[in-house]
Amino acid sequence: MAEREQEYWWHLGRYEIIEQYMQLAVKGQKADEVNILNIGAGTGGTIPSLEKFGSVLNADVSDDAIKYLKKRGYKAEKIGTGKLPYKANSFSVVAAFDVLEHIDDDEAALKEWSRVLKPGGKVVMTVPAYDWLWTDHDVSLQHFRRHTRKTVAEKAKKAGLDVSKTSYAIVFSLPLVVGFRYLNKALKRKTTEETSYVSVPRWVNKSFTQLLKAEARGHKYMAYPAGTSVVAVLTKPAKSKEKS
Repeated sequence: MAEREQEYWWHLGRYEIIEQYMQLAVKGQKADEVNILNIGAGTGGTIPSLEKFGSVLNADVSDDAIKYLKKRGYKAEKIGTGKLPYKANSFSVVAAFDVLEHIDDDEAALKEWSRVLKPGGKVVMTVPAYDWLWTDHDVSLQHFRRHTRKTVAEKAKKAGLDVSKTSYAIVFSLPLVVGFRYLNKALKRKTTEETSYVSVPRWVNKSFTQLLKAEARGHKYMAYPAGTSVVAVLTKPAKSKEKS
């Protein structure tokens, strides 16, 4: 995974999109004023993007991930799947990229993310889109569900979070993913975490990366109507004052 995060088009283009939404989340704030809780940090691919906007505390449920992140020199802490070990009103931003779909009680998770945010703080998150795209790939990754912009907004509201912006992302890949998954279904070929990464020539990888970088620039001005991911910025109301 660490190797893929450094070279595969999906990851490289996604970083550009994440940075656009981080700019929206911390607008008007200086980097030394912003502290970010990076939940589900994994092997750390998104950390360099986040560090452009503030200090980053990385958290994950995996002991292996924490050891790997610390080996790379990042600040990292082990967390569980329930209440976070942080005081209320502690962070400027909670970043959670392709994390919520791994949590059974996702509404409780959103409430907990809101609790540790400072009033006016932001959740910046991505989730995979559309239940109708569900395959064995989702099972292998231990997903509980996929999302739409509507379901993200509904769950945010239940958690007491306001929606600042939602959009679909990784737009150009939608017909490619649909075709690939339905072809696998027709051929009765199982997909896994490994086989979902389709090897492409270097020039194709570079071209796809450039397409996503172009998409990222568009996110600054618009919300896309379809894509294989949902990206969102959710805001904790400024008057919210949870206790630790």
